[in-house]
Amino acid sequence: MRKPLEEYTFAAAYIGSYVNKLMDKQALMRLAQAKDLAAIESILVDFGYGEAKELYDGDIEYFIRREQNRLIRMIFSTVPKKEEMGLFTLPMDYHNVKVCLKSEFLGITPDENNLVSSGGVSEQKIMAMVKERNYTHMSSYMKCAIEDAVDAFSRSRDPQLIDLILDKACYEEMYEMALNVDVDFIINLVKKQLDLLNLKSFVRLKQMGKSWNVFEKVYLEHGEVPMSLYTSHWEESYSQIAERLKPYKLKEVMEKGAAHVVEKNDFSVLEKLCADTLMEYNKTAKYESFGIAPIAAYWLAKEVEIDNLRIILLGKKVDLPPENIIERLREPYV
Repeated sequence: MRKPLEEYTFAAAYIGSYVNKLMDKQALMRLAQAKDLAAIESILVDFGYGEAKELYDGDIEYFIRREQNRLIRMIFSTVPKKEEMGLFTLPMDYHNVKVCLKSEFLGITPDENNLVSSGGVSEQKIMAMVKERNYTHMSSYMKCAIEDAVDAFSRSRDPQLIDLILDKACYEEMYEMALNVDVDFIINLVKKQLDLLNLKSFVRLKQMGKSWNVFEKVYLEHGEVPMSLYTSHWEESYSQIAERLKPYKLKEVMEKGAAHVVEKNDFSVLEKLCADTLMEYNKTAKYESFGIAPIAAYWLAKEVEIDNLRIILLGKKVDLPPENIIERLREPYV
């Protein structure tokens, strides 16, 4: 149920003050062009990141996890109810469940490097719940998905079914939570994510030579683009499908992204275009000063910024030229 806007007055104002600390394109370019770690750290400090000593040890992922966790703690400690923003941590929680199940079927302990610590439930708690099949603190979606995944794997031994079953459950739950929040911006943000995930699945399956009935199994409901747009025109070219996606403002994503996949066998441009499309929608929340929308928009904006930091830091680590790093960066919020 939608909360009155005034209940978010403090949270929106407080989190809104952090928008001024987000990096714009120029700041990201400065990072990509920085000559050494000292210069990088200096720029990071200017944007509120504090010292980054772990970078001197080459531990980029520790730095990234620290900042992701710091972001979530700040958001959850500020909003009136944690549950209202919980839908944004669901993909991380389901990711950890997948890691735990696959490790179990391999007879090994889950590798902590493969778990993420920025979910709504701690990775240690998820490990224990999956291991003990303790569903007390799980949603019905997650509980049923685990049971279905265990059953499907026991019969097929196909680990891809684990991903398929849990991904569908994750986004079903995410959409239901968005409906419960009852804010148009949040609902449409989730719908946009679903459309982009389905678009990427379509291209990946086409490149693998799969048939339309495989796409039917992975298609995620509740987006704006109907499944039939893809399945009824499966044999058409990417450019033809791109034209069909024009009413959904996804023509350029398909056209340019798929062209790069065909030419280079590289999905990085498609991934970037999808991220940029989501950010363009996210920017519409700039015109809202109250309520949950600007809070959610900042969260996504900061996550994209942290992703950009990962791209830059990993690129610098392997001595990629600055121009190559810059072309991979996602569109920032500011």
